[in-house]
Amino acid sequence: MDRTDRFINNRAPKKLLLIFLVLVVISAGIAYFISGICADRIVSAQVRSELAAAGGGKFTDIPQEEYIANGEELFSSYSIDRNLPPKLMKSYSSVRNTVFIPIFGLLSLLSAVWFAVALRELMKIYIDLEKLRDECIEAADKAGCVINLYGEDLGSVHRISDAAERLVNRINSLRIKLLSEQHFQRTFLADLSHQIKTALAVVRLNTDMLSELDDLSPERRDKLSDEVQLNLDSMEKLVIEAIKLAKLNADAVEYHMEPCCLAEICELAVKRMSPLLRSQKISADMELDRSIIMNCDKGWLCEAAENVIKNSADHADCSELKVKLYEDAVLTTIAISDNGKGIPQEDIPKLFERFSIKSNDKTMYSSGLGMSISQKIVRAHGGEILVYSKLGEGTRFEFVFVKS
Repeated sequence: MDRTDRFINNRAPKKLLLIFLVLVVISAGIAYFISGICADRIVSAQVRSELAAAGGGKFTDIPQEEYIANGEELFSSYSIDRNLPPKLMKSYSSVRNTVFIPIFGLLSLLSAVWFAVALRELMKIYIDLEKLRDECIEAADKAGCVINLYGEDLGSVHRISDAAERLVNRINSLRIKLLSEQHFQRTFLADLSHQIKTALAVVRLNTDMLSELDDLSPERRDKLSDEVQLNLDSMEKLVIEAIKLAKLNADAVEYHMEPCCLAEICELAVKRMSPLLRSQKISADMELDRSIIMNCDKGWLCEAAENVIKNSADHADCSELKVKLYEDAVLTTIAISDNGKGIPQEDIPKLFERFSIKSNDKTMYSSGLGMSISQKIVRAHGGEILVYSKLGEGTRFEFVFVKS
């Protein structure tokens, strides 16, 4: 946008022009008024000087009263005296114009200077705003754009550009988050479809064998049927866990927070996992302080503990599992430890990735989503899961919550 466009397409320059014209008119009125006063006084002084000169005084001297009186007496027959209206004198107009022009010119010049300075400053503001607009448009179309700060410190344009910078930073942050979520959705759907396709392939193969082979023994037929059922259970578990993880990622879960005894939650988690622990000959030991109360959602927090217990049972090759509950002045901690093979340090960050670890669960009941779900549940409660592990000695998972 050039200067002409800025002038035409904005109201403020037109208002400045209107104010300038009004100032010119006011300047003309002031100049006319002042010039009238000056002309009256100048012409009156000329009349007194001429009367004094006619009454015997010198024209170059200051008119004295007696000479003025003599002059009035001399011109009394013409009705000429010191009170003669100045406007009747022929020189009145020229005197008034002589005074009017410089006064009007000076006031108009001051108004013009004000108009030029004000218009220049206004155009600078418009230029800054147009640059800011262009940067905002570019930031809306491209990622990673920045907004420069314009205008004087603490000025309106500076504050607007600062606000625009914050908004663009927020947009860039949301764009990055959106790209991350899109990547998550793509990889999640790819992993999920792969898991389901694998189970479906087994189901399809077994059902084809059951329907096409007539000479199968009852034992072989029962085994194929069991495998079909196991894979169907696996797909059901996978879909349920996937939906649950999707809700957690979308913050669509409503947690019913209430004061709960954490010891009861830990006992319930171990009880629910006891069939799995018995099948793998894993003993469970609990050291729980029943006085510890925390504001939480009992069902969800219990599920987080169950997932960690199941993870240890599936992958740790352990024979003992211990659940401990304790607190200090700052933290409340639920610790779940095993005496298994341990986890390499470089693999610990991968524990909470989806489908990152294949299960050893012979029932194929592991979805590969449990640890990710547990992490999101604990974080939703304001906590974090810490992992300590040493090869050959076991692993310790800690749910750590800051006391409020």
